[in-house]
Amino acid sequence: MNCRMILATAAACAALAGCAREREGVIAFQSNRDGNFEIYTMEGSGSAPKRLTENQSNDIAPAWSPDGTRIAFASDRDGTWDIYTMRADGSDLRQLTKSAGANTAPSWTPSGDRILFISTRDAVNGDVYAMNADGSGAARLTADSLVKDTPLMTPDGKTVIVTVNTKGRFTLAAIQLPAGTLRPLTPPDHDSFAPALSPSGAEIMFVSDRDGSLQIYAMDTDGTRQRRLTTDGVDERSPSYTATPGVILVAKKGGISLLALETGKESVLSFRGDYAPAWHTR
Repeated sequence: MNCRMILATAAACAALAGCAREREGVIAFQSNRDGNFEIYTMEGSGSAPKRLTENQSNDIAPAWSPDGTRIAFASDRDGTWDIYTMRADGSDLRQLTKSAGANTAPSWTPSGDRILFISTRDAVNGDVYAMNADGSGAARLTADSLVKDTPLMTPDGKTVIVTVNTKGRFTLAAIQLPAGTLRPLTPPDHDSFAPALSPSGAEIMFVSDRDGSLQIYAMDTDGTRQRRLTTDGVDERSPSYTATPGVILVAKKGGISLLALETGKESVLSFRGDYAPAWHTR
């Protein structure tokens, strides 16, 4: 990053409430800036980008462990999609899944001792599974015909928020554990996907096209009080909560930005084919 870019980022960041707190965070993301998707990190201010993976295949969907020491991600480096973890600096790479079918969309349980993921090992459309953080003890949590993605467990461990395919539309649903029963949260007359849980677990941010373009919305965990958060008309994806209330991460146009919801002020942190940002507070 050259001096002009650093100054521009700093000036834009200073305009956001709570910018000092952003510097206390770290962002994991996927980027194709070097030809294929790899996992990177950068400071919450957008500085010090660091490439963590390097191979000829694709590494995507980074997810922080609750304590910030490890990152889970999906990779097709061995010919099929599997789940891997590594330390936050890219060292100590471990392959957790080696079964038939595709294994994608990892996320950590609140305790940090298990990882949720989607697998097609037992069904063409895929189901939600959980395994220990070392890859052992994989167990299937759902068994139905709906295609699934992005599983997220609520802090109480009783519910998994997930994206499903309902008659050709992406919708959000809640899976009640241990029964595995599925309850719709968003209606099937538009697409809703890419859920993000607030730190308290009381709110879900997500992406929806219900008003034309892809915008960020929020709702309570039970699906009530659905409301639109962004209004710029530019397609936005992959929302993530940050340490500052009212300031979120979004991905759009191949870049990652901090967005202050109350003022609409935006700070572009990266713009080189970057997607799927995931925030962790130091």
